[in-house]
Amino acid sequence: MLYANVSPEDNERISEIMKQTHDIGWYQRLHIIQLSSKGKSVPELTDLFERCADTVRKYIKNYNQGGLDGLKRHYSPGAPTKLPFNKAAWEELLHQSPSKFGRLETAARNWNQDLLVAYLRCYHRVTVTRQAVAASLKRHGLRLNRGRLKVTSPDPLYTVKRDRIDELKKSPTGGSEQS
Repeated sequence: MLYANVSPEDNERISEIMKQTHDIGWYQRLHIIQLSSKGKSVPELTDLFERCADTVRKYIKNYNQGGLDGLKRHYSPGAPTKLPFNKAAWEELLHQSPSKFGRLETAARNWNQDLLVAYLRCYHRVTVTRQAVAASLKRHGLRLNRGRLKVTSPDPLYTVKRDRIDELKKSPTGGSEQS
């Protein structure tokens, strides 16, 4: 038979905690341990608390191995929130001024983590922390720093032309034709 091994000091401590707690689940787990230590069997506790026998056994084993800390619930933080951005989307957003986004109600000209969190909440309905934004930027190899001047043009072929010039600059001849 499986029983909780509770010392007299721990038994008094459990009684005090039971008097002060408002969490019914915690109260029941403590009560199960208390009654188990007084000789109640797992089937009796199962009937009394309307819990599965495996659950009652798990409570007793967790208490016997880890004391009150072993009996507490351990919550999982869950899956990380997926941000709706790839590297290109982040770059496009970071090249714009936050003041252009009316719902942000800011006159700031440079992005910071708080503004990015507010932007995601207002425009994409995604609730994330500053740390999640920083991690996403780091994952894409981006950093938040002072804004850089980005030259643009109304010419629809501007980006094609700019990319071609960048390729020519990177070529072994340095973009100049040699004879």
